[in-house]
Amino acid sequence: MGRMSEPEMVRSFLALEISEAARDWIEERGREMKRDMKGNVRWVKRDALHITLHFFGKIPRQAIEKVGEILGPLTREYPPFLLRMKGIGAFPNLRNPRVLWAGVEDMTETRKLKDFHEAMRASLAKAGFAVEKRPFTPHVTIGRVKKFTKFSGKNFHDLPECPLFSVADLTFFQSDLTPKGPIYQPLNRFSFGGERNDRTD
Repeated sequence: MGRMSEPEMVRSFLALEISEAARDWIEERGREMKRDMKGNVRWVKRDALHITLHFFGKIPRQAIEKVGEILGPLTREYPPFLLRMKGIGAFPNLRNPRVLWAGVEDMTETRKLKDFHEAMRASLAKAGFAVEKRPFTPHVTIGRVKKFTKFSGKNFHDLPECPLFSVADLTFFQSDLTPKGPIYQPLNRFSFGGERNDRTD
């Protein structure tokens, strides 16, 4: 008998896409940081900026349908989220930056993003998917430090306010790694269906 073929694996993640105004805000902060950090950072391209909610890693392609069966009903229970960018930080910390990020402030009045994330994580774990144990801190990765560089963050205490934006969908992305950086392809989108939060400043 011949060997059974290995299942096709797909590198994938779940994310919220951000507004063009939020991308503008992040790019302006990036221009400010580049003056201090020179060429020591690999910056995330504008169209690749997003808020990651869950990273699957590589899963069998046939699991994509299973993810949809979990997330479709769940997203309909939550409202579109009202968010804005706020603050600049780094992992593990500003004294030894490895990943640079822009913080996300949740302005949703009811059923917050962290509530949805907790429910999503519990549902995925129940279905057998590996989930992150650390507390969820919403952020947008904006750059990865290639070699050690000083970054005090002192210029980022009093930042201009970013306009609020509403996120109506959760996007299930395929991520293909290439020499020029990752390429993201939407596999599916799940619409939030609860009462809308359309307040603006």
